[in-house]
Amino acid sequence: MQRLFILRHAKAATHPLVPGGGDHERPLAPRGLAALPGVARSIVGQLDGHPLDLVLCSTSTRTKETVEGIAAAEPVIAAARVKLEAKLYLADAHRLVKVLRKVPAATETALVCGHNPGLHELALLLLGPDRHDRLRYDLPTAGLVVLDLEGGWTSTGAGTGTLRAFVVPSAD
Repeated sequence: MQRLFILRHAKAATHPLVPGGGDHERPLAPRGLAALPGVARSIVGQLDGHPLDLVLCSTSTRTKETVEGIAAAEPVIAAARVKLEAKLYLADAHRLVKVLRKVPAATETALVCGHNPGLHELALLLLGPDRHDRLRYDLPTAGLVVLDLEGGWTSTGAGTGTLRAFVVPSAD
């Protein structure tokens, strides 16, 4: 059984730091950076002592900073192989499923860090009718959905996930 971590990027700044920069270049806001150690602890807690094998990350500044922040907070996450995927930037659920189906079979644990609404739609699609009530409405920034997948990565699709955890960062 594979375990999938679906992580929406942490809270981003409303504007890019670089004049003329677009949405792709928006960095994390201070509030987003502050949430990352707690998110990292949640991820490690759901690994059940296993390593994190792979991180699939959108190429946007805010997703890269999210992954860098959780890796800096937890060595187990820092040890994972990170693959930047341009296809993940603002991807819908169907594109995300296509990416997940290409994850190497030997990968037991993978984390995908990207954007809404695609990640939220992905979580709902994989859960099928086994939806968590709170998750039905939103996947907030720095929100984490942890699923166990049946049938391997190539079989990833509607209803193949079982919810292990839905973690919303605290507003400290």
